[in-house]
Amino acid sequence: MSDEDEDTLLIFQTSGIDTPKRTYAPLFFATTAAAMDIETTMWFTMGGVTQLKKGNAEKVELVEGSGVTLKTWLDRALEAGVRICACHQALEVENWTREDLIDGVEIIGAASVIDMCFEAGHVMYF
Repeated sequence: MSDEDEDTLLIFQTSGIDTPKRTYAPLFFATTAAAMDIETTMWFTMGGVTQLKKGNAEKVELVEGSGVTLKTWLDRALEAGVRICACHQALEVENWTREDLIDGVEIIGAASVIDMCFEAGHVMYF
């Protein structure tokens, strides 16, 4: 593994809007890593894809009344250069298409993310 590979991070996010307290930390870690010049990718799978559906993230506020929503953190991650990917198979389960997702999301399948695991310097999952 090269030094370049060491500066990559892949984060799996399996929790969705039904468990809001489990949605923020992965985005916080991803945004922080990107600010540290670590190439960071998040792969949202299973219930995690619910965060990426248009209109859903605006409804999730970790601290009630703060005005900081899950969308705030998704926007921060995208602005920091975090690559946001949705699981193709999970989208099929939800019966969603690309048009159902927020801007900036890539759709990739399981085989691609397995390859990404082997290429990443580090993998985290939530």
